[in-house]
Amino acid sequence: MRTILVTGATRGLGLALVRALDAHDDVALVLSVRDLEAGRAIAKTLRRAEAVAIDTGSLASIRAFTSRWDRPLHALVNNAGLQITDGDSFTDERIETTLAVNHLGPLALALGLLPHVRGGSVVGIGSGTHNPDNQAARRFGFRGGKFTSLEALARGETDGTNDQARGRNRYATSKLLTTVTAIELARRTTIARFATFDPGLMPGTGLARTAPWYARAVWSSVLGWVAPLMDDTSTPERSARSLVKLLIEGPVMSGQTYGHDGAISHRLWKGAHDPELGKRIVDESLAALSSHRHHTRALSPSRRRMRRAC
Repeated sequence: MRTILVTGATRGLGLALVRALDAHDDVALVLSVRDLEAGRAIAKTLRRAEAVAIDTGSLASIRAFTSRWDRPLHALVNNAGLQITDGDSFTDERIETTLAVNHLGPLALALGLLPHVRGGSVVGIGSGTHNPDNQAARRFGFRGGKFTSLEALARGETDGTNDQARGRNRYATSKLLTTVTAIELARRTTIARFATFDPGLMPGTGLARTAPWYARAVWSSVLGWVAPLMDDTSTPERSARSLVKLLIEGPVMSGQTYGHDGAISHRLWKGAHDPELGKRIVDESLAALSSHRHHTRALSPSRRRMRRAC
């Protein structure tokens, strides 16, 4: 059996993904959820699935889970994510919530489980909003990701004239971090394959749940009608099928960014492969995790075969 752990498995792309994966006889699913009761209810509708409680915005929750996990994984899909457009938000560990849930939490989970994903794949969920040259994203108010420093981002520092603009900026930046981190980790280790999957614009999902009511109405209804006429749009089910094909048939190529059709993404920002940017983002991310008592020994050159030191 190939065991695949999917975070954020109760809605949107995560739910579509576990349903599509469940069709494969040799796949066992681990549904990572915050609401364990809801996760168990979904697991009961699948053939071989279990639900586990992980708060991807809590490094303590992630540490507790990874310290107990003792089974091999075919893949980890860091799907859980959010966009907050109704004001500033911080976790109990005093990290800006978008950064914690979309970047630092998934990275901590990947590093904690890395020994168990040996030879397998770690896939993060990206977004074309990370790319400042993406004109479609700009039409929706995204200016692209902008990396200053992990410390500044953790404090919630960003530009923007209102809560919605600041929320979009934080989201785009978190997706830049996700994408660049996968590219950089692919340079540093061969223990597992690190890649990013961009599912495209998927109207109707819960991404806009903190937006004003009129924006939620457009996201849930109007865009659903016009989306088929727009570039780089998809549905959770369609994107899930492409991701399943990558995970099951593969091979997932380490360091690559895939689009919602399963092909190499054409929405990747040209600067994402800059080695200096990758080094800064990963080094500062590891330092941030270390400062919150998360060990990074899984990527220590003295313990694991590496191409280069972290």
